[in-house]
Amino acid sequence: MRVEKQKVRGQKLVGSGRELADVELVGCEFNGCTLAQFDDPGFGLVVRDVVAEKLSAKRCVVDGVRFEDVRVDGLALSSLTHLTGCLFRRVTLRGRIGPLMATSPNFGLSEDVRAAFVAAAEQYYAEADPATEWALDITEAEFSEADLYYVPGHLVRRDPETQFLLHRDRLAGVDVKGLPLFAQIALERFDESPFDSIVAVAPRRSANFAERLEAYETLRSLGVAE
Repeated sequence: MRVEKQKVRGQKLVGSGRELADVELVGCEFNGCTLAQFDDPGFGLVVRDVVAEKLSAKRCVVDGVRFEDVRVDGLALSSLTHLTGCLFRRVTLRGRIGPLMATSPNFGLSEDVRAAFVAAAEQYYAEADPATEWALDITEAEFSEADLYYVPGHLVRRDPETQFLLHRDRLAGVDVKGLPLFAQIALERFDESPFDSIVAVAPRRSANFAERLEAYETLRSLGVAE
């Protein structure tokens, strides 16, 4: 189904056992919409086989969603948008992408439910074969801001010139506090991530692109990043 140039306001798809699939979205605008579930570590709220082009979103909430076989080409965001506790498999982001953050499960969840979400995410990604599958492909994405610490870095297809693979096991002996600020922030993300590698992005469309690129190159020179 193709949906073109529609303005969607206040739409809510909440709860597990739901699927949004086989849709092509072109030039659509979403305002104040919610796509979320908060109680199913099986991630039964699924977005699958979706192609999206030239979308825009304002004040939207995305929480606990499993995205599979999705391609997004151009996504304008009015502010930093969190993909909270979401899972990704064969998801491609390309073109101009607004400020985006893939974060850990919602801190409003009870401790045991949140732990179950984290364990499920670890299991989900452990089942992926990095030789044939990926979580995210961001090689052609032009971010204004990006923080992807809740996606295992070895499953991210990336542009090595501006998107750096950081390794937790290479931190021994590194004086983190002596590093440039953006390098410190990137490494401190390991405190919030269950994964042994993450990707740090120097966003090409950011005003501090050059500063961040230099900071991450410092990590590369230390062998922490590649």
